[in-house]
Amino acid sequence: MPQRLLILLIFLAAGLSAQQSTNEQVLARAELGRKTIEIGDQIWLTVNISAPPGTEVSGLAPEYIDALDGLETIDAKDLSVMAEVPERLLQQRFLITSFDTGYIAVPPLPYIYKAADGRLDTAYTNDLLLTVNALPVTGDEEIMPIKPIIEEPLNLLDFWWLFLLLIVAGLGYLLYVIQKRRQADAPPPPPPPPAYIVALDALKELEGKELWQQSHTKEYYSELTHILREYLEGRFDVQALEMTTRQITDKLSKRNDFDKVQAKELGNLLEISDLVKFAKARPAVELHAEGMDRVRAFVKETGIEAVPEPVPEASMVPVVAPPTSAEPATAPQEPATDNQQPITEEPATDNPITEKE
Repeated sequence: MPQRLLILLIFLAAGLSAQQSTNEQVLARAELGRKTIEIGDQIWLTVNISAPPGTEVSGLAPEYIDALDGLETIDAKDLSVMAEVPERLLQQRFLITSFDTGYIAVPPLPYIYKAADGRLDTAYTNDLLLTVNALPVTGDEEIMPIKPIIEEPLNLLDFWWLFLLLIVAGLGYLLYVIQKRRQADAPPPPPPPPAYIVALDALKELEGKELWQQSHTKEYYSELTHILREYLEGRFDVQALEMTTRQITDKLSKRNDFDKVQAKELGNLLEISDLVKFAKARPAVELHAEGMDRVRAFVKETGIEAVPEPVPEASMVPVVAPPTSAEPATAPQEPATDNQQPITEEPATDNPITEKE
């Protein structure tokens, strides 16, 4: 009898070792730790998956549980392998809660897998029903009053905005002081040179170029006219660079500080330059240097503005008062004869009387 039992056990062990998995598809099953909870309680939602060897199963993201109505995920575990033979056993757990009372339906959860032959498919769990009850309140229990808010004592960090405001104000004041010091230390810009000084320097520079000596007559008269027009604009405040020769002479002839001789001289200078620039006239060689001298002389004659002399006030002019009745009038002197010396009147010792305001 013992021998028969031993042989039976040997054949049974051989049969078990030779047995292969009969599961040809992926199966998923979901379970709740409790089917009834009170509002706010936390329970585990466990998903067990069985699959043939070589099957790759993807875990479910916790965001999928959060998207379900009435459920929130507190913690989520990754999909872990529990066994490989004779078939793959996998498990994933979610710690969930609910703050809605009533019945919460947990729909089938999808698990995507890849079979050993490369085929993609999805396995779904069974649906579940969770009952969420409100906290029980009996009539015998005394309702406690609402507790006051516990206030935290103030500290320096609560006034960070004040410190930030002080720092910004300090930086602004520092920049203001630095800017003021720079402006105070910087010397004032020198006044611009007078128009006649600028014109004389430009004439000297033009003379050094020797343009007409190199047969650049048009360029020479163009620069000479430009210098003259810039001088008229700076000295007499007329838009000479934008006006014609006739407009310039008409404008200046109406000024009190510009006589007819100067107007005629200016018109001649500008007309010669216009003939050379626009009519391609060729004046005599001696007129080139003469034009430079005439412009220079014109600038020197009209360069310095005439400053009107101050007129003394009437109250500052001494007025000699007529002699008073206390002083005897001097009689007219008769011509002296040979036997008589001329009588001379001594000068008065008193100062002349001046009228004061």
